[in-house]
Amino acid sequence: MKTSTIFSIFASVFLSSISVVYAAEDVATASNVTDAIISNAEADGIDLFALDPAILNSALSEINSVYGQVEETAATERRRRSLGHLMGRQTPDRTDIIDVHTHAVPDWYKQMVPTTGGNPTPTWTIADHVTFMNNQGINKAIIAISAPGAGVYPGQKGLTVALARFLNEQVAAYCRLYSGRLGFYAVVPLPYTQEAIAEARYAIQNLGAVGVVLLSNHETYYLGHPSFKPFFQALNGLGGRQIVYVHPNTPYVKSGSQLIEANPTTYPTGNIEFYFETARTLMDLTLTQTIHNFTNIHYVIPHVGGAFPAAIDRILKSAPAIYDSSLQIYSTRFWWDSAGPTYYHQVAGLLGYGIPKSQLLFGTDFPYAPIFTQAGSLAAVKASTLFTAAEKTAIFKGNAANLFGSKLP
Repeated sequence: MKTSTIFSIFASVFLSSISVVYAAEDVATASNVTDAIISNAEADGIDLFALDPAILNSALSEINSVYGQVEETAATERRRRSLGHLMGRQTPDRTDIIDVHTHAVPDWYKQMVPTTGGNPTPTWTIADHVTFMNNQGINKAIIAISAPGAGVYPGQKGLTVALARFLNEQVAAYCRLYSGRLGFYAVVPLPYTQEAIAEARYAIQNLGAVGVVLLSNHETYYLGHPSFKPFFQALNGLGGRQIVYVHPNTPYVKSGSQLIEANPTTYPTGNIEFYFETARTLMDLTLTQTIHNFTNIHYVIPHVGGAFPAAIDRILKSAPAIYDSSLQIYSTRFWWDSAGPTYYHQVAGLLGYGIPKSQLLFGTDFPYAPIFTQAGSLAAVKASTLFTAAEKTAIFKGNAANLFGSKLP
């Protein structure tokens, strides 16, 4: 087996402590985490060795390293909670926030994606992330890989599928490290629909993902594209409430086999164009009636909808047959996160459509939203005159608890 060339740094005796991530039968047959990852991928027809060996080794090394810290980190978390209780934890003023829009950036992934949305991809560690949570009063967070997700290799299915699996194994490891505080949305290798179905099932059923993250477009195809219908059908068919977290991606146009960035301005795509990407894909999901046809699926919408709320009437008045039903879905199965400077004024536009305040969630977009912006965005929610104290508490934690239920870490 090719594993002789791969990092493999702790013994199978430790695997008994990671049963949340690997099924018992996998643990019994794998000598270590590396072998378990490779074995599970092979069972799903995924060739992890299609990736560059340097990336492969770096990813496996980081995953193994994270699992090696589980017991020590659990003890540290117990001490933190104990000291926090003894000290009264007066600062920050609340410590129960649930962050539904935040990101992991493994160092090996940053090497592959040095820029995101026209800006430098941030440096990140799981330790820094937890420190950020503690300083902001965040108790639990649902993390995800940001754009481009697994779409680093346009047009190359094998590489895209392999990268999606590695990203999910990596983020699942982080969540195991802080099992009481972190959950994750799984990456899927769209536009390869059947492979995306298999990866969603594996991540949800084997790795414990709370849902999946879908980009606004996958290699130019927006989420209402007919080729994605089997994916939504399969996700809907898993039963119970399924959660799709929508995240904006760079817009592209296709020229032959090449993808060309379609930002018409001189400004970084992530600063402005991401808002319009959110509007495009929500329009597509609506007008194709994807959101109408698969009713087990709930959607976490970023940045209180980006540019979408400003365009809702313009879009739906041209499709009067689905006007009322679409607004009903926006009010019941869409959940709108606050990531970014959205509570100074922007959220008022969303509320103008009668969206219940019970559908509002809190998000930080850390670490892509710079740390210097975080205090202001958090303070804007706390200071908003649009909400009562009870409604703010619901935004910070209660609404997320209603959405995720037992899926919360």
